Amino acid sequence: MKILTNLVKDIMDEWLLNMTVSLNSVNPIVDRIMEDDSVEGVVMTNGQGMPILTNINVMGATNYGLALRRLGSMAQAGVKEVDPFDEVIMMRLNTRKHEIMVAHHSEFNIIVLQHSRASKLK
Repeated sequence: MKILTNLVKDIMDEWLLNMTVSLNSVNPIVDRIMEDDSVEGVVMTNGQGMPILTNINVMGATNYGLALRRLGSMAQAGVKEVDPFDEVIMMRLNTRKHEIMVAHHSEFNIIVLQHSRASKLK
């Protein structure tokens, strides 16, 4: 996994990066996810949607990070409008090419890109 230290802009990004690295060394969940044959990539973004950890190219990680950050914020606003005591924890998007899972949080997002199962069914 590439650690994009040149994109770490503030102390919060640095804290998030260090926390993720230390957690991953103790409990390698991200590595386990990445070992799955259907997983194309994993991206962890900061609060602004900029990638901090990724195993895909930086441009693709930035595009996914920014777009899915906006989508997560819109989904969160919609859910809060319906029920102020509820929140978005996980989003799953299915397209023809990809299945995208997003763990949305106010301080970071974790994005997992997989090959779509729908394309395998045809």
